[in-house]
Amino acid sequence: MRRVAALLSLVLLLGAVPAFADSVAETRSRLAALKPADYPTQPIEFVVVYPAGGGMDTTARLLAKYVEKYADHRVIVVNKTGGAGFIGHTYLATQAKNDGYTVGILANGAWTDAILKAKGKWSHTNFEAVSFVNYAPVTWIASTEGRFKNRSLKDVAATIKAEPGTVKVAIVPSISFEFLAEQVETAAGGTLVKVPFQGGAPGVTALLGGHVDIATGFLSEYRGHLEAGKVKVLAAAAERRTPDMPQVSTFNEVLGVKNMVWSAWRFAAVPRGVPADRKKYLEAALTAALRDPELQAEYRKTGSIVESPYASGAQVDAAIDKFAVLEREFFTTTGRLPK
Repeated sequence: MRRVAALLSLVLLLGAVPAFADSVAETRSRLAALKPADYPTQPIEFVVVYPAGGGMDTTARLLAKYVEKYADHRVIVVNKTGGAGFIGHTYLATQAKNDGYTVGILANGAWTDAILKAKGKWSHTNFEAVSFVNYAPVTWIASTEGRFKNRSLKDVAATIKAEPGTVKVAIVPSISFEFLAEQVETAAGGTLVKVPFQGGAPGVTALLGGHVDIATGFLSEYRGHLEAGKVKVLAAAAERRTPDMPQVSTFNEVLGVKNMVWSAWRFAAVPRGVPADRKKYLEAALTAALRDPELQAEYRKTGSIVESPYASGAQVDAAIDKFAVLEREFFTTTGRLPK
């Protein structure tokens, strides 16, 4: 997965999408010129496959607000949860209509589920990307009243080794949350009790309730609790310290490794086969929203990185194809898939 992050970093250096410059009126006028005669005539649904209150949900609701600003059309966020995202991914891949009224706000889990769980019934190519949205590093947090209130990640690792099977960490199965926990086990030389949840937000709730010792998630899922002094960040699974959390060490720094790089790589996609004029309109509306400085500022507050290296949905699709190949290699190497 370090290779995936490195690839994204390289593309970011090669050139980002031009900065927002047009006025709202100019953008609305340009969108109106692209609007198909028969679309949209009903609300557009942004589908999130994880629970309300989580990082993906926050991302989608902010995006919906700014798409409405420029498209002057209602956007509804719908949470289709279950199976740690698999239910929603399957719905989007096999059941949702390709009429332009259903847009998935997705992340890495879309192609992970296709590789590990779909059993050939669908793949990530059932989706067509419309736009890159943002990405954010996975983090570990502890309660300021819990077992590790005065401890660091280094202390946690020492406890995992000295008292194997006693540290409870909230995860979402079969995605980066679980993979990171496994890497920490290897680095620490011990075992964790991995407690499964449907998303990051429920894990944070469990942490605050004293049901787990550590929660896995994104800054957007616990920022309010962090500002209230209820939780503290142990480490971020990033290549380097992030601008929003410069004081937070990376897992690689603390544990002396190089491969603990995990993020939510978020994008918008539609079921394959949406009419070209509708897809073009959606892409333009999303691009307008994502270039808005106010939305970018909102996303940065959640710990997300907003600079986009992708100028079109087709470029996002090409990147996903590469990431899926790398992830399949990871799953084969770790024994999750047969060689």
